[in-house]
Parts: sequence; C-alpha cells; structure tokens
Amino acid sequence: MIGRSELPPEYRAWNKHWGAPFGYHVDQGLEYKHRLADENPARYGPFGFYQTSLTRLYEYPWAFHIAEVEPGMRVIDVGGWLSGFQIALAKSGCHVTNVDPSDPQDTRWTTSHREDQATSAREQHSRYTSLFGAEVTLVESTLQDAELDGGTFDRIFAISVLEHVSQQEADSVLRAMRRLLAPGGRAVLSIDLFFDLPPFGPFERNFWGTNLDVCQLVKESGLTMVHGDPHELHGFPEFDPDSIVKNIGSYNLSLLYPVVSQLLVLEKTS
Repeated sequence: MIGRSELPPEYRAWNKHWGAPFGYHVDQGLEYKHRLADENPARYGPFGFYQTSLTRLYEYPWAFHIAEVEPGMRVIDVGGWLSGFQIALAKSGCHVTNVDPSDPQDTRWTTSHREDQATSAREQHSRYTSLFGAEVTLVESTLQDAELDGGTFDRIFAISVLEHVSQQEADSVLRAMRRLLAPGGRAVLSIDLFFDLPPFGPFERNFWGTNLDVCQLVKESGLTMVHGDPHELHGFPEFDPDSIVKNIGSYNLSLLYPVVSQLLVLEKTS
C-alpha cells in the first residue's frame, strides 16, 4: 500500500508522544546538526536530530504498529543513524541493533564537527542514545556485511532506506534480511516512490535514489508478503501508474518533493 494523507488517531497519538518525525517544537531551537551541543539537547526529543521527510508522518507510526513489537524482541533498524525510531523501539523493551554504515564526514545527515561535538560516528550515536536512556547497539556496516547471528531477529525495519541504493544492492539487502530473521520474523519496509522518475517522470535517478522494482525485491528475498497491496507497489503486474496519479490526493504526498511511501511487510515462513 501507499501511505495515506489521513492519519489514523493512533498514528497521530504516536507522533505526538514521540515528537515524530521532526522533534518537539522548542523556543530558540538550533539547527538539527548542532543540537547535540545544545545546553539541553534532550528537549528536542528523540526525533530532533536527523534530517527527514514529511512522508515519515505516516511511515514511522505505521511501521511501529504493523510490526506488533513486544518487549524482549530482537530487532534491527537498518540505516537508523540518529533517527528516533530506534529510541521508540528500545523504550518499548526491544533489544535494538542499528545497522548503519555511518560516515561522520557526511554532514548532510550527521551532526556538524564543532570543537565541542563528537568526532566519530560511534561517539555521536553514543551521546544521542544516552540522552534518552536507550540501549542500542550500533553496527557500522551495511546489512549484507554485518557480522550478526543468522536466524535470530524477530523484526527488521528499513524505513525509506532501500531506494537510496541500486536494484542489485537492494536485492542483496533483502536476502540478508532473510538470513538474519528467525522463522516467523518479519521485515517491515517503506520504500519511496518518486514522481519525477519512471514510470511517472523523465529522470532515471534523482538526488535520493531510484524507483525500485518492488515485485523483484519480494521475489529475490525468498520472503512472503503478508502486508502490502500489489496495486500500489511498483513493479507488480497490478501496478497502474495512471491509477496512482488519479488517486494522488489520497496519499501522503510530501509537500517538499514529489514522493510517497510504499509500505509492505515480508515474513520468513521457513
């Protein structure tokens, strides 16, 4: 399915509680890159330290609720970096591993390098999670290369991550998810669908990535789709671009860029 413009009441409540997706509104707030150096950085809330998109208004609460997380679950947040989603999972009693090939030199997504700030990705992440008393294990790697025990994780989340890589690499990420998931475990995915790229627009790739063939991803993964509408997932035979455009008013279309979120859940059945 594609994320809707109308948020269910429980999604609105979740966003309000956690300050998702942009952090709490504060007086005289700093730019997100400098917030770890604030006198009281925790005032921004866990979602206040990471540049994100308006599509997350739907994605984050959807992912949390659809996953049916329970205390004690072992979960992976792929590409979570300084996203508040890992904090929400940890504070809900999950054992969280954040797998992110974080690069402290990439100041598009990390905090800036002032004298009073952390100088490594690991130190930045440690400072961030300690603000909220959350225990999260950071693995600075791609999921494919992460040295994690196979067949041991209950949930793996990839929130608007896969579209940033090629189709081939995305396929390999999904295969890694299958290896890491325990039987009955689920991969909870949101994948951006861009309207300036085929089959809608003229560009093959934009700054953020490409429109992946989601049908191929599912096939390559060896996992079973248990949530998701093929009519609204790019690459499936049922997907009709004209129908998507016709119904665009019902989707959570970002006001800053022509993009919506494709949402699906895959399960490891054996």
